Amino acid sequence: MDLRREILRNVVLCQALEPLARRPRLETVPGGPKAEYFVVAGVNSAWAFYDLADRILAKEGQPRCIFDLAYEAQAASVRNRLGGRVNFGQITLLLPLATAQVLDYLESGTHEDIESILGRTGDVLRNTSEEDVEYLEKFINLGIEVSARHRERTGRKKTSPAQELRGRFTNVYDVCSEFQHLHVVREITQGYPHTQHAYRFLLHNADNGILPAARLIYQLLLAELQRPDLVSDVLAAGLYLVLSKHPEGVLFT
Repeated sequence: MDLRREILRNVVLCQALEPLARRPRLETVPGGPKAEYFVVAGVNSAWAFYDLADRILAKEGQPRCIFDLAYEAQAASVRNRLGGRVNFGQITLLLPLATAQVLDYLESGTHEDIESILGRTGDVLRNTSEEDVEYLEKFINLGIEVSARHRERTGRKKTSPAQELRGRFTNVYDVCSEFQHLHVVREITQGYPHTQHAYRFLLHNADNGILPAARLIYQLLLAELQRPDLVSDVLAAGLYLVLSKHPEGVLFT
């Protein structure tokens, strides 16, 4: 088993399956993102995760910098499509998970222990560097730029201010500590609670296929969180964990 290829496969599948689970909703939102945007973004951005796994395996530990690959993933995701930063949050959630997964594999020889992987994500963020902070800033500002271009195309003028992180923080965990008002940041620093909810639900309700289960947990999480974008992100991450736990599992019945 080539872990690099396995992670590539799972990143593609989780990002492609997530919008299919809510396609009826996507098709009824005027001017909203299209399902194909997410599929194209997922395929294009996944190669950065292959490079991430390759880099960790070559070093036999966490490299000095990993968030340059988050930036590369976001830059690649816009190839062949319009639409805004449709998978920005998914890249944000998946990068610490994939890093922790490879580190766990190096130590234990397995990549399927989900509890161990989740337990490592905090250390992944703490072990980042000032170079990671620099690339996190670039990653965030690239997403802002992508969204601004999309809003200009669709006639909306709302803009977000660029972030300045370099020189203020020594690692990504410290950055997260200051941005706890953001849902996706809390998800990472609090141990992926909603991702775990999605993962466990999918794991125990996929007998009739992964998509019906994903549609149901999407609606349940949406009622709780009231944020379609956040629910989409945690559902993709939950799918990634299911794929990692059961690499040979039957997804479609």
